[in-house]
Amino acid sequence: MGTPRGRIRGFVRRPTPEQVTALGATEHLALTPREAQQYAEVLDQVLAGVDRIDELAAPVAPLAFTDRDPGGPPADADDPFHAFVRRCHVKGAPEGPLAGLTVGVKDNLAVAGVPITNASRTLSYTPTTDAVVVERLLAAGAAITGKTNLDDFSTSGTGESSWYGPARNAVDPARSAGGSSGGSGSAVRSGAVDLAIGVDEGGSARIPASFNGVVSIKPTQGLVPSHGLTYMDHTIDAVCPIARTVELTARMLDVMSGHSDRDPQWVRGRPEPTSSADVLAAGVDGMRVGVVAEGLAPGLCEPGVEAGFEEACGALRAAGADVVPVSVPLWTDAWAIETTLLLHLAWLNAQTDGAGYSHLGEVDVERTHAFGLVRRLEADGFPPFFKVWLLGGRYLHDSYFSTYFAKAANLRRALTAQIDVALTDLDLLVTPTTPQVAPVLLDRPAEDPELLVRGTTMVANTCVLNLSGHPALAVPSGVDPGTGMPTSIQIVAPHWEDARTFRAGAVVEAAVGMTPGDGAPAVAPQPVAQ
Repeated sequence: MGTPRGRIRGFVRRPTPEQVTALGATEHLALTPREAQQYAEVLDQVLAGVDRIDELAAPVAPLAFTDRDPGGPPADADDPFHAFVRRCHVKGAPEGPLAGLTVGVKDNLAVAGVPITNASRTLSYTPTTDAVVVERLLAAGAAITGKTNLDDFSTSGTGESSWYGPARNAVDPARSAGGSSGGSGSAVRSGAVDLAIGVDEGGSARIPASFNGVVSIKPTQGLVPSHGLTYMDHTIDAVCPIARTVELTARMLDVMSGHSDRDPQWVRGRPEPTSSADVLAAGVDGMRVGVVAEGLAPGLCEPGVEAGFEEACGALRAAGADVVPVSVPLWTDAWAIETTLLLHLAWLNAQTDGAGYSHLGEVDVERTHAFGLVRRLEADGFPPFFKVWLLGGRYLHDSYFSTYFAKAANLRRALTAQIDVALTDLDLLVTPTTPQVAPVLLDRPAEDPELLVRGTTMVANTCVLNLSGHPALAVPSGVDPGTGMPTSIQIVAPHWEDARTFRAGAVVEAAVGMTPGDGAPAVAPQPVAQ
């Protein structure tokens, strides 16, 4: 035992009776002057326990891989699709299932020694530990070569809210790469990296996969640890692999998945890593696949998207699957349910300075401190969706208590049960991933209302699975003949049956999906209008 430090200063300041009166008012307590004095004296003793926390050192996971170059922002000539916020290099293990492959990490996930910006104008910070998924990819032999562009604080579906300018689609740079993980999708499709990490709260990894013609899976909720993320909500956040083929995506998921005691997600049980790559050749012969009627509601999907979806379904039939219609009645209400939840959950997460309460995962103290500073000093710089969550969440909380949160939480359970019932008699469900192909990006500055409208037109089929927690794989289903842009099919399986989606994905990819060589952009990038 060493000599105690014996701090001279730096203790938690004690509230005065006047401050206790004001604090009580915010909590709807009408304290008398005598009560305020009494509670000030009580808090003086209670906060002595809080002072002790500063004397205790919590364990920090050591870095297994220390060959790191934090790099810097790339020049436009070296990043023609604006896929990266920063180019860096972190060397992984010399051997492993991903040896020799390069990875782009969405710039809201921790890579020790490399700043996180969240593609925001607000304060960035530099983490001292790796996200669990980053640690696992490095251990598997991959090298981290960049932090990828995203919507500001991951809050939209087009990429247009990024403070660094939107990532551009690698097939047609005049179009969106998707959001919020647009840089990850663009970097993979352009060949700038072999693999990328996306994060998905309403479709934010599957949308870029769809728009760029690559592959991604939103895993079963809790299968892939979310430690190291700039969180939105621990029951909705999903960290996702993105790659150019079904096989590479499966291999990446196998590496990223499995229990970690650093994970803040709440899961019943300890999930084992997947073995998805081992079953790719198993096919779908004898499977029953349900086409979700609500995912093809009249007027929802563009004709080219529907045509690609039908072609993919035809490939499943030709491979021996029985493809039948199925209804999930609450499917079309999923966005209303998720919006109501996010107004409460994202607002509540902001009140915790980004850490979240009631979980047993590891908390990055420096990130929490940085977020707290941003929330109090730079909130005017938050993106429009974040402002809506803060304003709407506070309003619903103060004016309607938690009533609408309670209703939405119960509807979430009902939606999940409906999908579970459908998957009782079916092996898989399918829908188009996004109802449209990648839209043309704005070529001018836009005000918040326009960005808000544009940011959610593509989530109708993806947000459902963030609520229900089922695994959902996005695989290219063809090319829209009118625009030449990729289309995509979404393949959904029961909880913990992520590998099953890859069996169907491999069939679709072999029949109608884009080949690994389809990485060159269709047109050269053009200067961005100012």
